[in-house]
Amino acid sequence: MRIVITGGGTGGHVYPGIAIANELKKILPEAKITFVGVKNRIEAKIVPREGYPLKTIHVQYFSRKIGIKTITFFFSLKIGFIQSFLFLLRYKPKVVIGTGGFVSGPVVYAAHLLRIPTLIQEQNSYPGITTRILATRVKRIHLAFEEAIKYLSKVKDKTKFRITGNPVRLNTEKGERLSALEKFSLDKNKRTLLLFGGSQGANALNNVLLETLPQLSTDIQIIWQTGEPDYEKMKAAAEKLPHKIYIQPFIYNMADAYAAADLCFCRAGAITIAELMQMGVPSILVPYPFAAEAHQEKNARVLVEAYAAEMILQQDLNPSILKKTIDGFIFDNDKLAKMKKNCKKYYFKNAAEKIARSALELINEGASKRHSEIKRR
Repeated sequence: MRIVITGGGTGGHVYPGIAIANELKKILPEAKITFVGVKNRIEAKIVPREGYPLKTIHVQYFSRKIGIKTITFFFSLKIGFIQSFLFLLRYKPKVVIGTGGFVSGPVVYAAHLLRIPTLIQEQNSYPGITTRILATRVKRIHLAFEEAIKYLSKVKDKTKFRITGNPVRLNTEKGERLSALEKFSLDKNKRTLLLFGGSQGANALNNVLLETLPQLSTDIQIIWQTGEPDYEKMKAAAEKLPHKIYIQPFIYNMADAYAAADLCFCRAGAITIAELMQMGVPSILVPYPFAAEAHQEKNARVLVEAYAAEMILQQDLNPSILKKTIDGFIFDNDKLAKMKKNCKKYYFKNAAEKIARSALELINEGASKRHSEIKRR
């Protein structure tokens, strides 16, 4: 039972694939699951660490600015498609699951041409370009937001759609507050602020927190994921501050980070939103201002309207506003409790399991169809 999962470029595309793979292994322990990604992107670090093999193909990131990178992207896309086609022809998977990002396009399209059952999972309220291109060609489309359907109007067969929420990989059994604080060498009597800007970090968030920290009470301690580019600079600055700070370029045990946190300061990527809902962590969300169709702002409004988060647009973000917002509810137990409850209320449970079972349904449907064709012959 061979299964291929493809998606990459950012953690927001890789982690849903891992969550689905973990559920598939629970249901079907004998399944052989292989990921397809790109060599020098985040999947090359994360997928092997999670215990899954990674097949790499040559596809460049798509730049929205017209230039030489646009030409080389389409050239690399052809190479990636040929590599995907040959790999799938040899590997013969029973189903191919795409979780978005530029790498999943050639893999899922090659599977479609080879008549391998295909499924895609879209994380955002506004579907990415890969989803919009592949939507009419795949067998099933799993969405996190019902609103996304209106942007996929070319899909005439509405039975393809499933609203299942976003699959997350967090093991909540590992996320226990006191043990988590101990792992980060933090104080159980202080309030904890968790900052992360997604798998790549966020320079704007890092810089504004650095400017704000001298103004914050030392009763606030920090768990800080800086991303690789800002790590050395932020680490050197953090060492001069009186606050207790756990700082790393990347945090792998995010279940513990969420469990230790009283409040998050972060971007509003779809998987981040799903994880905040799952763990019930109040947040200050700063949507990435250059996201396509402002999809991060739309994601953030889901939590803001549920009174589970505050939102600050990046053009309004400064140390004064951030300090005021943090002080406004990190020490307010009633407000934090209400926001925590509201987070969990809007969480889609068992999304990864539902998508895994959907993929297995496609395998069974394909097997039945082949059996019927053989009988007719």
